[in-house]
Amino acid sequence: MKKFMPLWFFDVTVTEKKLSELHSKGHHLSGFSPLSGMFEFSDGGNENVIYRICRLKGCNGTAPKGVTANGWESVCGTRNFYIAKNSDTETENIPSYKFWQTLNRVIIFIVLLIFCYFLGFLMGFGGGRIEHNGTVHDDMRFIFAAAVELILLVITLFLWKANKNLSKKGTDLGLSGFAKTIPGENLVYTKEEEKQMLKSGQMIKKAPLGWFYAPDKAEEMVERLAREGWKFYRFNEMGTVFYFIKSEPCKLKFVVDYQSEASDEYYLQSKDDGWKLEFTSMMRTMCFVVWSKEYTDSESEPEFYSDEANEMKLAKRMAFTLGIPMLVLGAAMLIFAIWITINKPKVAAILPAYALVFAEYTYFGSKATGFYLRTRKKHKLN
Repeated sequence: MKKFMPLWFFDVTVTEKKLSELHSKGHHLSGFSPLSGMFEFSDGGNENVIYRICRLKGCNGTAPKGVTANGWESVCGTRNFYIAKNSDTETENIPSYKFWQTLNRVIIFIVLLIFCYFLGFLMGFGGGRIEHNGTVHDDMRFIFAAAVELILLVITLFLWKANKNLSKKGTDLGLSGFAKTIPGENLVYTKEEEKQMLKSGQMIKKAPLGWFYAPDKAEEMVERLAREGWKFYRFNEMGTVFYFIKSEPCKLKFVVDYQSEASDEYYLQSKDDGWKLEFTSMMRTMCFVVWSKEYTDSESEPEFYSDEANEMKLAKRMAFTLGIPMLVLGAAMLIFAIWITINKPKVAAILPAYALVFAEYTYFGSKATGFYLRTRKKHKLN
């Protein structure tokens, strides 16, 4: 049996409820296509289960170990989606609905932009009636725009209600889980002990300026210090200072990942693969997540990304969301400063401020763009 649900992602909780109802009637989900919205079912027993539809980059239809350990069973999926079921209909916490909340907010934003465009379109037609050859009749363009506005309003209200449903679920691990910048278990020493270690030379700290704009350089620094006998210990709460402790030389793989919005499943999967969480940035919509993993001479260097394409996506995201926009803004500041110098010499006192902003934007923008260029060159050589 097949069932077509083209708007299944608008309110994923409703879709999951439908899948559970079909399962209880003997129709067990066996496959689905996220793009077409086609769900396939096979015959089975009448059981009460709950379904969850999750997006997890590179999961290949399989739920991470941290999810299956809580009673969830992988049913089917695609490269970046998996669907799991659980016979415990009262289960909580995981998997997370965070991705669907973000997707709904993005769709609402786009719909509202289109709504505003057509609103301006409507206002340009006045009362919606025109005169042609002495006859007054309805302007069909006005009627069309009004119909579009009504449809967009209904979609917005529907998505708003869907987001309320997702919020009520309350399944995210939140502040009790991974939202803290530094995991509590990483803080081995007290503040007094750290002060003594810094004084005695058993601990050092480094604060490279804007390191997250060039994460590959930070990774190289940490891995080099580990080989020299300085093992990474922790970050400060803002993620601007690196702490190292004196140790035996070791091999450490250090990875700075950049997520548009990291989900709980993302953390669980990485931890299940043996990676240690070192830091999560406080910026939830531009989330830097830092991982590390020790390995021995007999082991090959661990790979965090499943393939080169994922690493290139990270570098592109850095370049096009941070690097290039900052370079453009820096150039705009420079042009404006030159214009003021020529045309408004009396207000030239503000030029130092513009010069400072230009230098800052150019410096950080160059670092982020340079990271992309180095990553691209590395993969071309490989």
